[in-house]
Amino acid sequence: MQGYLLDTCVWSHIIRRNPEPVLNRFSQLKPVQIHLSPVVLGELTVGFYKGDRSTTRRRVIDQIVAHTQALVIDADIAERYALIRTTLEQAGTPIGRNDTWIAAEALVHDLTLVTDNLREFERVPGLRVESWL
Repeated sequence: MQGYLLDTCVWSHIIRRNPEPVLNRFSQLKPVQIHLSPVVLGELTVGFYKGDRSTTRRRVIDQIVAHTQALVIDADIAERYALIRTTLEQAGTPIGRNDTWIAAEALVHDLTLVTDNLREFERVPGLRVESWL
C-alpha cells in the first residue's frame, strides 16, 4: 500500500484555501497512508504562532496530528539527509534545509512526497513527488 508524506504547502492549502481538490484525493486513501513529518508539523506550528493564533487554526493542526501517521527523525533519516544535502550542494543544486529533511524522510520510509514545490524536490535523486493541487 503506497504511503504519502504531505509537504507544508499542501497542509497550508487545506487550512487556508479551497481544500476540495486535496480532500477528494484524501477520500481515496486510508488514514494509515498519510504521514506527517515533524519538520512539516514544526513549519505549520510556526505559521500558527506568526499569524492566525485562533483556536480554530490550532484545532486544525491538532486534527492533522490526530489523523496522520507521525514520523520520527532517526539515525537513518539523518544519514540520508546528509547524503542528499552533500550530493545536491556538490552538484550546485541545493534545496532548503527543511526540504532536505522532508525528502530524507520520504526516501527512508519509501513514501511519495505530495507538494506544490515540484521544481525543488525533483532535484532529489530517487524521490517520488506528486502535486495534488
